[in-house]
Amino acid sequence: MARSEDRIPTYVAGLDERLGGGVPKGHLVLVSGPPGSLKSSLVFRILYSEAIHRDASCLYLSMEQSRESLGAQMRALGMDPGKAKGVHVIDVRALRKELEEMREQPRWILGLRRQLARYKEELGCDLLAIDSLDALYALTPFENPRNEIFTFFEELRDLQATSYLVAEIARDSTRFAKYGVEEFLADTIIHLRLREMDAGLATTVRRYIGVVKMRGVNHDMDYYPLLVDGNTFEIVSE
Repeated sequence: MARSEDRIPTYVAGLDERLGGGVPKGHLVLVSGPPGSLKSSLVFRILYSEAIHRDASCLYLSMEQSRESLGAQMRALGMDPGKAKGVHVIDVRALRKELEEMREQPRWILGLRRQLARYKEELGCDLLAIDSLDALYALTPFENPRNEIFTFFEELRDLQATSYLVAEIARDSTRFAKYGVEEFLADTIIHLRLREMDAGLATTVRRYIGVVKMRGVNHDMDYYPLLVDGNTFEIVSE
């Protein structure tokens, strides 16, 4: 088993033990799921916890929500961004302004690569989150998606950070991201899914979490019910 300092925990109680301590440092992690599956909350919680407990320097790029909206959402889950000074939240409005000043529009991928390098130099970057890939793609006129995504992912690796890329998928999707190539390029895939269950006369929706890929690691691939109670995330394994 790898030493704990070589792993980034998911901070989901019961899951990290099944992953040998968490995700290997430096991995490019695809976090996929349908709307309502808590992808953003899970990823922000990882960065938040690493900043508080390990003094990590983290960048959270919110491509869809404003900083204020994201902060309100996370405070509702017991995570006050103001208490995690190491988490730097940069929203799409700030990115747009900075990229326009660099005259990189509409080549968002190129401009973002340059901005990430600058952010790392100025703020540090042990962990990086991009939420979401789909919002980034909507701003990016791809000519050759497979090649351009490959190049983008490789340049993320060059940052020498552990990166979390949020991908929105339909409940019944057979892909873990829009183009399909992302799942081959990612080192780890965390899949959040929703399942309808009959509960008497009512129907309830339950969340499940599974790690379907973790390069170089023999890991548990089962899906477990994901319970969220305030700031507590845990799986049910029995």
